[in-house]
Amino acid sequence: CVRFLGKQWYQRRVRGVHSKLTGRAFETFLRMPSATNPARGQDTAEGLDRFSQVVEKKIRNLEKRRTKILDLLEQKKGGKELNSDQLSSVSSLSYVDANLEQLREFLPQFKSLSNEVEKTKKKTQRREEARRADQEGKKVRGILTTLHFLSKLTLELKEQLLTGLNGLTLNETEMTLLDQFYSLTDSSNAKFSELEGSIEAVSGHILGFVERKEKEMCEGVMYSEVAALFDRLH
Repeated sequence: CVRFLGKQWYQRRVRGVHSKLTGRAFETFLRMPSATNPARGQDTAEGLDRFSQVVEKKIRNLEKRRTKILDLLEQKKGGKELNSDQLSSVSSLSYVDANLEQLREFLPQFKSLSNEVEKTKKKTQRREEARRADQEGKKVRGILTTLHFLSKLTLELKEQLLTGLNGLTLNETEMTLLDQFYSLTDSSNAKFSELEGSIEAVSGHILGFVERKEKEMCEGVMYSEVAALFDRLH
């Protein structure tokens, strides 16, 4: 469909179909809105299928018309005098045959295009689903990593970080920031009646941290600043 494949791709393929059509078959194609404007509120693959159905119906009608013409020719050969309308119908046999040939040649190509659009759409959907799953996975890993580091922030570790640990030294302001984040993401002391609200608040803080939002975690402190501090702890 256009929103998955892009108009330019679709239009290039349509021009390829155009080059195969002449006369009434080409006119029939151009009269279909799905051929000239595939983005009219419907999926292009669906539009292609509907157009194929119209072509199939046109082929059936032409076949019926051809059968009637052949019947009239047989009657004429048998000596029956045809009226003007019947003679006009008989004279259109070459036109009917030409259009049947064009449409029969065209239909498989159009169905092939429809199948290709549908396959490309499904591939795009699978890629999008994989991308979303990867994003969700990164969020989960970020949350678990955050909880892991918070669980390691013991009093002893904090004192070591203030004096220097493995080349890393935090100042009092940074340590206070860690304490604030720990307090905001700790629901262990919440009453049972308040647990749901507490977990929702904690989730919001952790997601803000994981997504490095330029939004205040507390007065004057952004989630992105806390994330940058944790980067140093890694």
